[in-house]
Amino acid sequence: MSTQSSLEKWEELRKSFKASKNMAGKLEVLQAERQLIQQGDASAVESLHQQGKLTARERLNKLLDKGSLQELDSWHRPYETGFPIGEENARGDGVVVGHGLVHKRPVTVYAQDGSVMGGTAGTVHLRKINMVMRNAIEARTPIVGIFDSPGIRAQDAIQYPDFYSTDTMAQFQTNASGVIPKISLVMGPCVGEMAIVAAMADFVFMVRSTSYMHLSPVPEGLTGKDIGDAWNVHARVTGVCDVFTENEEECLQKCHELLDLLPQNNTQKPPLVDTGDDPERREEELLELVPVDSNKPYNMHKLISLIVDNGFFFEVKRYWARNLITGLARLGGQTIGMLANNPQDRAGCMTLDAADKLSRFVRFCDAFNIPLIWLCDTPAFLPAVEEEVRGLIRHGCGVLQANTEATVPRVTVSIRKRYGGGGLAMPGQMMMGDLHVAWPTFEPGLMGAAGAVAIIYGRELKAIADEAQRKEQEKKRIAEMERGLDMLIREAVQDFIDPRDTRAYLIKALRWLGDRQQQLPPRKHENFRV
Repeated sequence: MSTQSSLEKWEELRKSFKASKNMAGKLEVLQAERQLIQQGDASAVESLHQQGKLTARERLNKLLDKGSLQELDSWHRPYETGFPIGEENARGDGVVVGHGLVHKRPVTVYAQDGSVMGGTAGTVHLRKINMVMRNAIEARTPIVGIFDSPGIRAQDAIQYPDFYSTDTMAQFQTNASGVIPKISLVMGPCVGEMAIVAAMADFVFMVRSTSYMHLSPVPEGLTGKDIGDAWNVHARVTGVCDVFTENEEECLQKCHELLDLLPQNNTQKPPLVDTGDDPERREEELLELVPVDSNKPYNMHKLISLIVDNGFFFEVKRYWARNLITGLARLGGQTIGMLANNPQDRAGCMTLDAADKLSRFVRFCDAFNIPLIWLCDTPAFLPAVEEEVRGLIRHGCGVLQANTEATVPRVTVSIRKRYGGGGLAMPGQMMMGDLHVAWPTFEPGLMGAAGAVAIIYGRELKAIADEAQRKEQEKKRIAEMERGLDMLIREAVQDFIDPRDTRAYLIKALRWLGDRQQQLPPRKHENFRV
């Protein structure tokens, strides 16, 4: 449909509405207008589909329970700016806003519409988003924003510099933090100020072929994908992307799964569901999965899948800081936050990026009443000059503060190594942890026996000229150190558990700690060192 014919159609409907003398007639005209809005421009819609993208309404209808989308402000038009905008009849101003249901629970939504003015954000566009953001906070519902916009519309920025800004969106993101779950689905370009607003959410989803985010203007000779690609930049390097997906269908399905695990707001607990998985289930495979030799790696993802309900684990930031695994799952039908060192990546050492990954995840779970479980197997923080120079101490402070201020139930299972500062990241009973149990393969301390001997008795051993005698003395010292560590092992945990019973043990512990309460000193907010 040409622009002219479209304008003619709108004018015809306007006249028909005014001429209608009864309710039925006016309703008929309004329905025709609604259909015209929802159909959109056929060529623009086709262009999106050719790019492998869905329209805003198609995305929302796939995310929400069937037929539950209640759209608001769909008749709003862009402000007259005095400049040509190309689509004078662009109802909705490039964004669909409203509310619906996911798993029969209310959710507030907005979705930028790439088929209307390219999805550019104008004054009305941003005011619509601000309106539903405010409603979400007041109604205490999760909010999902779908981003697909090249940025602020130049005409609005020039004509209305005081009104087009994303400042208000950023304020709402801040006010909603820790109050309602916030999810950003970046399913196209997300540029400039909008990129920061999107990244202020609790979770950022991105799609391989269509998503990119960047703040600064694109340098000459490059594209937005070059500096802000979903896979090459944000999933693996910056850590901005929490959930990386291959296509839009997967992105929407993953968001659906996440919402099912979360509470509506910070005053509620996540829903308790019957997963059909036996709470007393034993896993014989766990007896052989972890090598006794602490230098040998194993599959921590496999270990997690054997413990949680039905093997389902919603991993967060899977491709960033892979030495630490974080994600959500259920135990006995209860949502839990799981953190685990990954022996297959840098031996499970804690790094600067892993510290940031841990602290943010712990704080989210604590804000929304999600119990925390740590699976510990770490030789401490990575001893590397580069890490120290980049600010390992500063980021390590964030780990300690996040772990210490958490008031939800906190349980640590030490699988093998728990050396040095790694014990602060995987806290056990430290920092007010509730429960610390271990497998028989547990190894506590600042380091292993050989490492401790090298530090404590290094000078003594070097002074022995005869090599055979020196080796014999070193062997003797290591044996003595191992005996001391054996006593430490017995005293460092509250109990040893059969690996096969880990699932049942954790479920019982969470039932015991389910109503845990801890009152923190009153304050305005934390002064987080990051």
